[in-house]
Parts: sequence; structure tokens; C-alpha cells
Amino acid sequence: MDFEKELKRLADRYRSRGFLVSIRPKPEELPAFAKDFMVELLAKRGADNVLVSVKKNRQALEDAKELPRYAEIINAQPGWKYDFAILEEENPLARELRGAREPSASELTNTLNDVVKVLEAGHVNVALVAAWGAAEAAMRKRLVADGKNANWGTQPRWMLNELYSSGVLFDEDFHLLESVWRHRNEIVHGFQPAPIDAECVEYLIRTAKRLLEESQSMKQPA
Repeated sequence: MDFEKELKRLADRYRSRGFLVSIRPKPEELPAFAKDFMVELLAKRGADNVLVSVKKNRQALEDAKELPRYAEIINAQPGWKYDFAILEEENPLARELRGAREPSASELTNTLNDVVKVLEAGHVNVALVAAWGAAEAAMRKRLVADGKNANWGTQPRWMLNELYSSGVLFDEDFHLLESVWRHRNEIVHGFQPAPIDAECVEYLIRTAKRLLEESQSMKQPA
């Protein structure tokens, strides 16, 4: 999503309602009570005045701790109103997983060890699903260690692309993980997957362990 482009579209919607709009207003454009406010839009129409905070997604909105203060102060002023807008629709997966706890490195290692036991018992499909869950957690940890924003609701496709573009995954890794991900989706959604080789699951386990080890080493002080 192009944030600036979407911000301009939002400004145009206010203009279509007869407002004069400033994008990213400077302190001198803001009313005295809001000189220190960081808002994205200032809209004026006669006696109606609006200050608007615009965030990329719900996570960015939740991270903006100053917004309740803005709302309290702005809405208390005669002729002024406070609005906020979220440009991206919420990911349904993010909504379902909000508040879920990330596994620790030791918990993730234990899970991967359990997956090995399941695989050795011959339950390839079950092992693949569990291994993919551990691999997603390892991908998030590796991305976070590299300064990226990856948490509940982060889509596997985005993580694969980020890890590939940053050189963490190579061509072969990327294509194999895509294939394993398709198998995983077929299984968990009740479809009959193509036959899965145990070596695919073993590869997934190795990759998860590598990403986890890299994320841990990146946290170590120099």
C-alpha cells in the first residue's frame, strides 16, 4: 500500500464534502491547543473544523498512545472535531490471533523436537502442519531480529518475500517453502494433498532451526 497516495485520497474525500484540507499541517497552521499534535490532516469548513490522525493499519493505531489525549482535547473545543482513519482493512487472521503469545526460543526448540518424533512415527501430514507452525514462528523471530515488524497476523507470503529479498532465503529455499506451504494449506482446510515426502518435513525443520539460531545470534551483544 502506498501510504501517501491513500492519504491524498482521504484528503480528497474531505474536499468533496466542502472542506479546505491541509495534508500534514505545520504547527503554525494548527490551532493553539494543538500546536504539538502530530496529525495527518487539517480540514476546515466554516465553523466546522476537523483534525485527523491517519494510520496505516490497526496495529499502528494501537501503537499511537497519544491519540486518546488528542481526542479529549480536540473534542472539547467548540467547533472542533477529532477523526482518525485506518487505511488498510484489518487482516482477519490478525484479529483472530490478537493477544496470542509468541513462543520462546526454548519452547520453539521443544516443538521442533516433538515434530521429529511425530515424523519418525510415520505421521508425515501431522508433522508437516506442526513443523510449518514452528517455521512461521521462526520466520517472525528472524525478521524481528533484523528490525522488521512481524507479529500476530503477519502473512506467510509477506515473510517469505521479505526473507528472500533480504538474502536470508535463496531461490531453492523460497520455492521449497512455497510448495510446503501449499501442502500445509491443503491439509488444514480438509483437502487431500499430493503425497508428501518426509524429506520435505525434515527440510522444513532444518530451516526453522536455522532461522531460530540466526535470530538468537543476532541478539547477542557484539
